[in-house]
Amino acid sequence: EKRRFLVNKYDEFFKEVPSLIQPIKRINNCNPAWHLYVVHIDFESLGISRSSVINRLAEEGIGSQVHYIPLHWQPYYIKRYGKINLIGSESYYSRCLSLPLHISMQEKDITFVVEKLVNVLQK
Repeated sequence: EKRRFLVNKYDEFFKEVPSLIQPIKRINNCNPAWHLYVVHIDFESLGISRSSVINRLAEEGIGSQVHYIPLHWQPYYIKRYGKINLIGSESYYSRCLSLPLHISMQEKDITFVVEKLVNVLQK
C-alpha cells in the first residue's frame, strides 16, 4: 500500500513534465508489487547521457540505476544464438531509469527526487 502511494505521487509529478519523463505504461487490471519505479527518458534527444544523469543524481544523494540489461545481450544468449537485434527491448533499455522506491520514503522524498531529476534534465 505504501509503495502504491509513493508510485502515485511520482506519477502525479511526472504528469507535469511529460516531454522529459514518462512513467512506464500501466496495464489495466494489473496490480504490480512496485519493487521498482522505472521511468523512460529520451536521453539522446535531451543531449545528456544516462550515466551523467545517474552521476549527477548521486551527487545530490539520490541513488538511481538501470536494473536489467536486455536478455539477448547476456553472454549465454550471445554464445548460443549470436548477436541479434531486438529493437523493442533495446529501445526500452536505452530510455529506462529506476528511481528510488522504498517504504521508508515519504512524500517529501519523492518531491526531492523529482525536483532534482527535472533540474538535471533541464540543464
